[in-house]
Amino acid sequence: MRSKFKWISTLILAIFIQFSFSQEKEIRGTVSDELGPIPGANVVVKGTSRGVTADFDGNYSIKASQGDVLVFSFVGKKTLTVQVGQSSQYNVTLEDDVIKGNEVVVSGYFSETRGKVTGSISTIKAETIENVPLGSFDQILQGQAPGITVQSGSGQPGRAAKVRIRGTSSINGGNNPLYILDGVPISAGDFASLNANDFENVSVLKDASSTSIYGSRASGGVIVITSKKGKFNEDTQFTYRSQIGFTQIGKPNFEMMDSFQLLNFQRLIGSGLGAGKTDAEIAEIAKVNTDWADVFFRTGKTTSHELSVRGGSEKTRFYNSLSYFEQEGIAERSDLQRFTFRSNMENKASDKTTLGYNISLNFSKQNEIDSEGAVALQNPYAAAYLGSPYHPVYNADGSYAVGPGRVGPNAYENLVENQRYRNQIKVVGSVYGERELARNLKARVDFGVDFTNNYTVRSADPATQSGISTTPGNRGFYRQDNDYFAKFNTTSRLVYSNTFAEKHDFEASVFLEYIKEHFKSGGFTGYGINPSLVGYPSGITTGSTANGLIPATRGTDVENGLLSYFGVVKYGYDDRYKLDLSFRRDASNRFSDANKWGTFWSVGSSWNIHREAFMENNSLFQELRLRVSYGTTGNQQGINSFQQFATWGGTGFAYGGASGIGQTSIPNPQLQWEEGTKANIGVDFAIFNRRLTGTVEYYNNTTDKLFIQQTLPLESGLGVLDVNAGKMSNKGFDVNLEGFIVRNDNLSFSLYGNFNYNKNNIESLGQVSEFVLGTSIVREGLPFGSHFAVGWAGVNPANGEPLYYDSNGNVTNNFSDDNATANWGTYEPVYSGGFGHRLSYKGFDFSTLFTFAGDYFRYNNQTFFQENPNFAQYNLSTAMLNMWQNPGDITEIQSYQYNREFSSKDIEDASYLRFRNVQVGYSFSKKALSGIKYIDNIRIYAQAQNLATWTKFTGFDPEDDNNIAQYEYPTPRIYTFGVDVKF
Repeated sequence: MRSKFKWISTLILAIFIQFSFSQEKEIRGTVSDELGPIPGANVVVKGTSRGVTADFDGNYSIKASQGDVLVFSFVGKKTLTVQVGQSSQYNVTLEDDVIKGNEVVVSGYFSETRGKVTGSISTIKAETIENVPLGSFDQILQGQAPGITVQSGSGQPGRAAKVRIRGTSSINGGNNPLYILDGVPISAGDFASLNANDFENVSVLKDASSTSIYGSRASGGVIVITSKKGKFNEDTQFTYRSQIGFTQIGKPNFEMMDSFQLLNFQRLIGSGLGAGKTDAEIAEIAKVNTDWADVFFRTGKTTSHELSVRGGSEKTRFYNSLSYFEQEGIAERSDLQRFTFRSNMENKASDKTTLGYNISLNFSKQNEIDSEGAVALQNPYAAAYLGSPYHPVYNADGSYAVGPGRVGPNAYENLVENQRYRNQIKVVGSVYGERELARNLKARVDFGVDFTNNYTVRSADPATQSGISTTPGNRGFYRQDNDYFAKFNTTSRLVYSNTFAEKHDFEASVFLEYIKEHFKSGGFTGYGINPSLVGYPSGITTGSTANGLIPATRGTDVENGLLSYFGVVKYGYDDRYKLDLSFRRDASNRFSDANKWGTFWSVGSSWNIHREAFMENNSLFQELRLRVSYGTTGNQQGINSFQQFATWGGTGFAYGGASGIGQTSIPNPQLQWEEGTKANIGVDFAIFNRRLTGTVEYYNNTTDKLFIQQTLPLESGLGVLDVNAGKMSNKGFDVNLEGFIVRNDNLSFSLYGNFNYNKNNIESLGQVSEFVLGTSIVREGLPFGSHFAVGWAGVNPANGEPLYYDSNGNVTNNFSDDNATANWGTYEPVYSGGFGHRLSYKGFDFSTLFTFAGDYFRYNNQTFFQENPNFAQYNLSTAMLNMWQNPGDITEIQSYQYNREFSSKDIEDASYLRFRNVQVGYSFSKKALSGIKYIDNIRIYAQAQNLATWTKFTGFDPEDDNNIAQYEYPTPRIYTFGVDVKF
């Protein structure tokens, strides 16, 4: 009986246990990725047909039993499985599936998978921009994506680059792209205070479908930066990064004379110190042979340290970082120090509410050189080559060997003993809140701020040559400027999204946005400096009419506002067809009431051809997508505010010795927005089992109603008036390719490249057909930036006189500006891009990047001074040793008896190929680190920047950001060694 009861008890217990394990319960949770919730993510009970789709906030609810396996999936994400235990809540984070090539693309207001994008968007991932030892983030973008041309402009640590997306689109308006950091529009040129290691990815928006939603700010394209975030349900991870290295100047493409050569040349032409000297006297003077390049240039140091922490719980995710970056330039008084702090946090306050913030606090200090980018004798990069080698650096008593005409010593003393620096505080922050109002309906409010404060000081010690040359007073100066720029933006949105019949995806959004800009600056320059208080405002002598040391003051106060409302509709069918529509209205205070509103719109569509039934048996294409878009953008940059009113100012107005105010402009109520149209067609593909992926696009962009400055009559007492006149176009191709030669578990080797061809053309100019702009001409039928110069025809071998071409192409010995032509190319590159390779083998990695630009030309103004006998009091190029001297001499250097003119001789082909970056690293495996507690990963690496440049250009740097080379800061070579530790 007892045995039977025991058997029955065991059976009942087994049935109870089985029932306990098989009893279904409701499982809830959230499906997210590193950017946030994933609406539409699939959750399926493995082995069954039971499944649900996550709602707009990524929330799901499904019936399952303990022991069941839940399968979480989404297009472009790695599938994740979770076994159900005793818990009833499972929050999961899906990772990107890079192999599928369907990564999430962030376009500012939206983020979606690559397969649903209708616009032209190039994405640059974090691993591409991390640990590059350049002080300004925009320089790191060079060669990384098609259609974006980056020209460094200066080797000064932290100096901003010139960035163009698909060419120049305006003559006098703004051409810089709009930069968006975590939803906050930030000012271009301030990247010296930001840490690129904090950025998760960068999206370059190029066509109307992706940019027109930004309306009047998007004519030059948009660059959207997303900073790093933590992940929900992620263990806290610390990362420490450190780099150390050095910077060096590259070898110039010219050679300067030594003392003996220069003195003999001066004797030959009868000008300068060597004129009339005997051989013995020249030999004695030439005992001093200073290489001023060795004096001015140095080997600088580069150092960086960074600590970051990221992680998350079920309801909160976070990312924090603290970093220090220091880079010495290749000359004294040229460096950048930067301290940055970033904190990002997001919290799910409830099932329906999400709150978060992103904030970056930054401080930087830049010591800068004088007169960079100018042919000025205080510019050390001019003095390094124009300084006479027979002048010593120091006198016998150790003092600087300064004095009138002593270019090298004067500039060096100024560089070492005097001050020029800028301190910058930059804050970029945003706070946001999201709320689910109803099923499939969500509201969100964002508030952001971009604040920059610059404190700039320049001073000259009264004991220096610069100080005693100061006017007024001849006793030095102290200059201080303080300015701040604050931009506030608030964006409110209402978003409805739903999926009907499992195939129709629909989303509609409406937005209201307000942006307010404030800029205020003030400064003064004082004279008569107390030698005991050099570099301080208290050292200024009080000015009076008696001593003439009246300080100079200045200031600016500007406000701008932009009110916008806009909407977006997105429709997709069966993951095959996609249609995006956008409409935006902007109101700006720059224009009159009649013209303040601008309307911008776009239509974009895509077709995932590879998902069609007729492609099922296709073995070539794993991905084939066609994208088409068309729309409009606007531009209001480059003009003054409140154009409908006459403006008044206090600069340049005085009467009876007293300053006053006067009218600076006339009312201009007719001025309207520049309007741009953008057309784009593109094909994305992946073939050979995704061993070759790429994008090919054609675009046709036009800007109408160009801002052009019209000169007012002299009797008006005013300068120019902005008018709308003319049309400009940019047409071209973007190509982006990556091919995997080898790809397996241990070895991956790929080649990549991107290419842009852009044809710019001035279509019309309204009432005129051309006008001169600096050293270029703006002419209908020519590209913007076309050089305008008298043609150089060489040297007459009979008498050494210079020869030129007249306007009809005939050779003449008469130089006349009337013979200037536009046959010398443009200073805007026609094609540009980058290419390289990526190799990884087990723990090793090795990558390269080459960048190039072609079919563009620049004035080399340095040759005008270095190859000109009129400037023989300075040092000259050794090319002058080939100057014509006797009948029959064949040379390009004319006789000193003829004046050296500014002609096409000084326009050089600036096309180049640059070895931009090489990096070699090794990551220690977890097995190798198993004996070290708390350390998850260690990577050590070495890299080099700007190793070599191949070009015909003989100036410092072919990729400068303007049309004239004038002794700009040379781009240095940078070598660094680094380590990343995760724990």
